[in-house]
Amino acid sequence: MQSELHKASVWITAKWLERILRNAHGADAGTGLAEFGAFQANLAEVIVLDHGADFLISRWGAEIGMLCGGNQRNRRLSTLPQPSRGQLRRICVRAMTSRAPAAENAIWAVRGGIWECVMLALPAAGTEAGVSSLLIALLFAPHPLFDHPFQPDDDALEIAIPIVGGGPA
Repeated sequence: MQSELHKASVWITAKWLERILRNAHGADAGTGLAEFGAFQANLAEVIVLDHGADFLISRWGAEIGMLCGGNQRNRRLSTLPQPSRGQLRRICVRAMTSRAPAAENAIWAVRGGIWECVMLALPAAGTEAGVSSLLIALLFAPHPLFDHPFQPDDDALEIAIPIVGGGPA
């Protein structure tokens, strides 16, 4: 499953780069996340507050809420439950200070299950003074060594990991 998570993270990063290049050539990059297709539910946008002391969540994908305590829109990243609070903050600070994408792998114990996670933080807007907003991606799948935390008939498992390139996983 880790291979699928990495393929998905590469695809999201490529889409993000396309947006950056369009914006650099004077095209409107837009503020919508629809171009990320099925992965839109795995994305969030955050606004940098106080030079990275905290981040305000301006958009929140439905799938992220599965591991991060529900809909967190218009809340500060510092109010999220652990482990998401610490790990998402760490990659956001890394992306903000380096002005470059940051990625991290993790294994989380949440909702009675063990999850493999890939997190991305991608600078979305900024000026010469620094990054003002970030795009966050949280991709996850049940860890293959443990039982699935969802019942087999739960459609949420299928939504949590959109397949890149089509076809079965």
